Amino acid sequence: SLLDSPVEDAAGFHGNDGLDDADIPPASIEIASGHAAEAICSFGTKYTGTLDLVALGPLTNIAVALMLDPSLPEKYRSLTIMGGAIRAQGNTSNYTAEYNFYRDPEAAQIVLSRWPMVTIVDWEISLAYPIDGNNLTRLFALNSERAKFFEKISQKTLTSIENFIVSKEGGYSVADTTGKRIFYAPDPIAIAVVLDSDVITRSEQRYVTVETASGLSRGQSMVDWMGFSGKTPNANLVTEISTEQFLQIVEKALS
Repeated sequence: SLLDSPVEDAAGFHGNDGLDDADIPPASIEIASGHAAEAICSFGTKYTGTLDLVALGPLTNIAVALMLDPSLPEKYRSLTIMGGAIRAQGNTSNYTAEYNFYRDPEAAQIVLSRWPMVTIVDWEISLAYPIDGNNLTRLFALNSERAKFFEKISQKTLTSIENFIVSKEGGYSVADTTGKRIFYAPDPIAIAVVLDSDVITRSEQRYVTVETASGLSRGQSMVDWMGFSGKTPNANLVTEISTEQFLQIVEKALS
């Protein structure tokens, strides 16, 4: 994070390696030299007007890139952010805050204040539109290496989701309420809305900032739903999606 603030990491949810500790061998592609923020700036300059930028984690690198090149928003076609909890149903110990914004609130605040219009796919949209058990089983059963990889790296996450729902439902397991497991897919939804805007069936443009003060609300998404601030909207909030369109994109990607 920009301030190097000590906060919990996501290893408990996604594994220490980010891939569910599923013993996936290291990638054969060599890691490029240099800093990610510099790469964001370089790609923006080299391919001005042709690239869509998607942020699936904390916004530290994009915030630094904006400091290096304040004209960055003019160079990318769009910025889509998976982050925030627009109605304060978070998933961290600061329970009104979503993890990516909570991990680096200063970076999120910088990006939202300097990028004129972003698209936000928040944590709550994944809660509202999970992949249900029947579709999850169908996706895992696709005869492809990608589908096998998806299933392998999803087991720890599925257990985390089940524990989350057991807690939320007051002791009822996923099997008790649905008969099948479910899968929250915030990152795939963010990618899907970039690949096909028809996935979005409802969105609202609002002014959004992030709480950076210390305390229990640090990292909370602050949405001006009623326009009281008088500030120009800076975020297109995805509030409803087409499950059918989304699943078509996921199936195509895994086939």
